[in-house]
Amino acid sequence: MEAIYERPRDYDLEHEGDDQDIGFYRRLIERWRPSRVVELASGSGRVTLPLARLAAASELEIVGLEREGPMLEEASRKRAEMTEAERRRVSFVAGDMRDWRAAVPVDLMIAPCSSLAHLLTVEDQMAAWRCAFENLAPGGRFVADLTMPNLAVYAESMQTPPRTMLEIDVDARDPQTGTRLLRYKTTSYLAHTQRAEIRFLYDKFPDGAHVDRYVSDFDCHVYYPREVELLFRLTGFSMDAWFGDYAMRPLRSASPQLIGVGIKRA
Repeated sequence: MEAIYERPRDYDLEHEGDDQDIGFYRRLIERWRPSRVVELASGSGRVTLPLARLAAASELEIVGLEREGPMLEEASRKRAEMTEAERRRVSFVAGDMRDWRAAVPVDLMIAPCSSLAHLLTVEDQMAAWRCAFENLAPGGRFVADLTMPNLAVYAESMQTPPRTMLEIDVDARDPQTGTRLLRYKTTSYLAHTQRAEIRFLYDKFPDGAHVDRYVSDFDCHVYYPREVELLFRLTGFSMDAWFGDYAMRPLRSASPQLIGVGIKRA
């Protein structure tokens, strides 16, 4: 488990203000009108809980599937603070996206925030896609939300000798406590395995002066569009849609996001 997943409140702080993907999933739900939605690797509930608020006035049911105990505990704590109507519409369960089984078939399955990048082997990727297919109802959709490969950064790390740039990619402040969190990262790319080795370095300033510093290493698989389409097709899906960003624009070469939607035909 990456160190950041042991600190769910720091995870929330580094995503402070990130709501484009939440708006995207709200629009998908309004467009497709599912009755049961499952979020894979739902973490601290950053996406799941806002969707539950949307569902409070409808018959929609939201389920968050999460493997890591600290994140699951934080999501459950937040759920307890919601209204009764909202709590009725959302639940969190412990499970792994590669082998879980839904109690009843699902209409919409989402995997936000590049959570599928944690699957480093072809076997794990196929298992997750097949598992999604098996848990969907006929006509159900699976949304694979991934970040497009950053080829410029990867090229730098493949120089001789290799160069890894240090960049500050998050500078966030807790609106309630004033705690500041800085996140730096370095990226190395292993072309022969399509794997990015990302080292996140965190500096947290709880009182503006003293620093809490730690490192979280993240090895992730780098997906390319044709590869994602093959995973959908090989596991029984038909391609339903491609989006290039959270504004639901088409996938293009310069798109920041790679969002593929597969449908389980009746």
